[in-house]
Amino acid sequence: MPASAVPVVVPSLPLHPLGRAGRRLLVSLLAAVLVLVPAFAPPARGAEDEITFTGYGWGHGRGMGQYGALGYAVDYGWGYEQILAHFYGGTTPGDVGNRVITVELMDLVGKPLTAIARGLTINGGPWPDANVDGSSVRVTPQGGTFLVETGATCAGPWTVLGTAATVTLGTTSQSGFDRLIRVCEAAGERAYRGQLVVQRHAQTGVQLNLNRVSVEDYLRGVVPRESPAFWGDLGGGRGMHALRAQAVAARSYALSGTRPSGATTCDTITCQVYRGAAFQPWSQPREILDAANTNRAIDDTRGQVRYLSGGTTIARTEFSSSTGGYTAGGQFPPVVDLGDSIASNPNHTWTTAIGQATVAARLGVSGIASMAVTARNGLGADGGRVTQVRVTSSTGQARTFTGNEVRSLLGLKSDWFSLSFVSRAEAQQVVKALYQDVLGRSVDPSGLQTWTDLVVRTGSARDLATGIVTSRERMINLVTAQYRSALRRDPEPGGLENWVAHLEAGRGVYDLQIGIYGSQESLLNLGGGNVQTWVGALYQELLGRAGAPSELQFWVNHANRYGRPAVVAGIAQSDESTIRRLNAYYRTFMQRDVDPAGRATFLPMMTARGDFDVPISLGSSPEYWTRAQSRTF
Repeated sequence: MPASAVPVVVPSLPLHPLGRAGRRLLVSLLAAVLVLVPAFAPPARGAEDEITFTGYGWGHGRGMGQYGALGYAVDYGWGYEQILAHFYGGTTPGDVGNRVITVELMDLVGKPLTAIARGLTINGGPWPDANVDGSSVRVTPQGGTFLVETGATCAGPWTVLGTAATVTLGTTSQSGFDRLIRVCEAAGERAYRGQLVVQRHAQTGVQLNLNRVSVEDYLRGVVPRESPAFWGDLGGGRGMHALRAQAVAARSYALSGTRPSGATTCDTITCQVYRGAAFQPWSQPREILDAANTNRAIDDTRGQVRYLSGGTTIARTEFSSSTGGYTAGGQFPPVVDLGDSIASNPNHTWTTAIGQATVAARLGVSGIASMAVTARNGLGADGGRVTQVRVTSSTGQARTFTGNEVRSLLGLKSDWFSLSFVSRAEAQQVVKALYQDVLGRSVDPSGLQTWTDLVVRTGSARDLATGIVTSRERMINLVTAQYRSALRRDPEPGGLENWVAHLEAGRGVYDLQIGIYGSQESLLNLGGGNVQTWVGALYQELLGRAGAPSELQFWVNHANRYGRPAVVAGIAQSDESTIRRLNAYYRTFMQRDVDPAGRATFLPMMTARGDFDVPISLGSSPEYWTRAQSRTF
């Protein structure tokens, strides 16, 4: 028993008996609130069973993670060279100057090219006997050459100028939007620095439309598409190192190879996203496609690339949005990516649910009887990226897929994932069990639908248990139970609302016991006004046994010195009372007494929010889930 105690401050609450009108109000209040209100309301879904995928990162994960670079710059204070050395192990820095490259414009492959500009030139100068300054030019294939036509606008009308084996469109000056070469698109004009080149595909012979441009000018249209320019302002400007790292990686990647068409690179996500210098919609303000921060990052790293070991071959410096915390390996050694956990990264972890029928259709199997991850690469949480998934169809046929195949076919963010295959029947059993064990009643149809949908969608038994255990209905039940035990009556509306508000604000059941058992009304109802009799009743209610004479006298003295609330606190928070309550939860949820491991884990919880945390943990455990499947409701 404690030798001393700290006086307890108890809120002043209305604990007086109700009049007839007050009791009618209480009945109305309880009728209104005794419907489970979920802690959050998941959207209604159809009846299809779903498979839940929980994963890490977005993209292939090879090389640099863009959010990882940002995290290392902002949270760890790394410079861009340290970032590049970390993600591209085995490479060394180098300088290639300002090379000229060709960018394959993928939306225009095999299509005519129409362009317009002031000071327009064709194949290095004016077309003979024609003034095309400020006019439009259309280039289309004709036999083994290209037909060149001119018009007043992007829509023509067209006048034939002649033919040429290849066509290079440029301008006499590139000072200002009007003097950039502009491609006519359906929605407006897209401006490019450098020149536009029309030639044949090296293998297929179809019309290719290329942007010939210096790599430094090219990067002005790439870096802000790959890493947001505002990153440079984060961390008091430390985010600029992430943009510098992106500039070097993008420069190296662009210069590291040649496409089958003969172009250096392309303008889509297949290579690097590139949209030129500016875009002028037909009826909206002009959009400038470079930005001050990214231009500065490009200038700060002008000409810099990463070389493979040996210093003669430019490294193909792949990158992706988010590695999830560990790179995938490949050309560069896999490394931990601590920067990926930066708070602004929305894809460090992710969850999505896909209907089983949809999964089966996308994987090309006739229904799904089971689906499981059978192999991983061993790098990172949960065993790392998935290398093999085994799917058994509803007809019993087994197929295996790589993790990347599953990612691609299902549209997942990465191949680093786990999956939860939960049927509606299993989920419904757990919902029914928790309603009985937590709320003491059968589940209503609406609650069954809502919570079953949640479990099937997320695969999370913990979210389900949390929602029911922390529901307002359960809090009302907890308050009502304390009133009936300590005061031998139901709570009046004011007391009910007061104590429910305390629980909703994060207080525990101990606070209820101290306030309610420690009240004058409890002394009268349990002890007839006699403190020793009242202490004896506390022993019966909180410990389930009679108190020894010496125990009763100790607490009588304690009450005289510190007050009755301190007595309630001492008895309710004793190891004996706490273990008794923990055992009660185990018997309800697990149909057994607490084991040593459970006692070590949960006993410390019971002194705070244990009446919420313990039922949530037990109600979401695999043991409880398994037991729920065999119960009859």
